Amino acid sequence: MRHIVLALSLLLVTVLIALPVSAQSSRLYFAGYLGLNTSNDQEFSESTTGRSGDFERDNGTSFAGALGLRLNHQWRVEAEVSYRQTDFDGVTINNNGTFKSAGDLSTLLYMMNVYYDIDYEWRNFSPFLTVGLGLASHSAQIEDLSGFLPDASSDSFGLAYSLGGGLKYRLSDSAALTTNYRYVGTTDFDVDGYTMDYNTHEFRLGLEYDIPFDLFK
Repeated sequence: MRHIVLALSLLLVTVLIALPVSAQSSRLYFAGYLGLNTSNDQEFSESTTGRSGDFERDNGTSFAGALGLRLNHQWRVEAEVSYRQTDFDGVTINNNGTFKSAGDLSTLLYMMNVYYDIDYEWRNFSPFLTVGLGLASHSAQIEDLSGFLPDASSDSFGLAYSLGGGLKYRLSDSAALTTNYRYVGTTDFDVDGYTMDYNTHEFRLGLEYDIPFDLFK
């Protein structure tokens, strides 16, 4: 994963040379995000028992850091690493009922996000849209309390994607606050004999700060 993040960072610097100047104090910036994640029930199937159903997940928090590059006044890209964790609270097993369960799921995302800053501003507020694609690293522990399913624990990898939008409030030429919503999903992943899906609704607050190097003006 380190090689992937390094490659994305090098790509940003390589593209930089041929780009026009942006309106901010620097085209290169750092962004940090704090998010609240709400989740739908997580569908699963278990191969050793042949059972299927849904896990209930609690709401959780997410943390992210990103290196961004403004391509021009409206388009920018970010290489982002983010972490989120949630607990399993219950399980509905098809044709058997709903039971308590325990365990947790943590997910690391390595994303390349594209942003479109809409050319409209009101009292330093401006809207934007975003889409992202990358890799997901899941680590899950499942403790079944019903007696119908086995316990499980393993790590898994897959593709990740996101889609959303939000508002930016510019504090100065070099700093801005952001608030946004995005839907995050991944391809199905395995936890021992379980095959599970993953998606979350993410509400984030962020801070952008321009990196003050003359090279990136």
